[in-house]
Amino acid sequence: MKRILKVERLTKEAFSPFGHVLMREPGVPPFKADPPQFADRMPFEVDDGEAEFVYALLKRKEFTFSALERHLKVTQGFFPLYGGPAIITVAPATDFNNLEAPPSPDTVRAFLLESYTAFVINRGVWHGTILPLEESFGYILATRKETTDESISPLYDGDVQIRDLGVTFELAL
Repeated sequence: MKRILKVERLTKEAFSPFGHVLMREPGVPPFKADPPQFADRMPFEVDDGEAEFVYALLKRKEFTFSALERHLKVTQGFFPLYGGPAIITVAPATDFNNLEAPPSPDTVRAFLLESYTAFVINRGVWHGTILPLEESFGYILATRKETTDESISPLYDGDVQIRDLGVTFELAL
C-alpha cells in the first residue's frame, strides 16, 4: 500500500501537537533586546539516564519511508548545522504502555525544516529520519545517552521503539 504525503510548512502552530519549534524570528523576543538577543526558547527533558549532544550526519536518500520510531524517556532536540533544508516526518504519540500501538497512517505528517529552525519532539511522538534535500545534512541531536546506545543496536522495546506502519509513504514537496 502506498500513500502520498504532502510536505507542509513548519510553523509553531502546525507542529505543536508533536513538540516545539525554535525559530530565528518567532515574533516579539521573549527575553531581552540587548546582545545577545534571546529570540526563542523550548523545553528539553531527559530521565533515567544522562543527557548528551550528538553530532549527526545524513546523506540524501529517496523520499520514501514505512517505519517510524518513538522514545518514552527523552524529548529529542534537533539543531541543523548545514545542508538544509530537510524533511521531518512525525505522528502523534500513542499509548505509552502498549509497545504494539503504532500510530495510524492517517495521522502521519511531513514538515519542511529550514536550516535556521530547530525543533524538539515530545516524548512518545513518532518520528522518522530527517530526509535532507541537499546531498548531505549535519545537525546536533540533544538526546539521552542510553537512547543513542539503543539506536546503534536497537532493542525495539526499550526507549527506541521502531514500528513499520504497513504503508509506504512517498513525500511530495
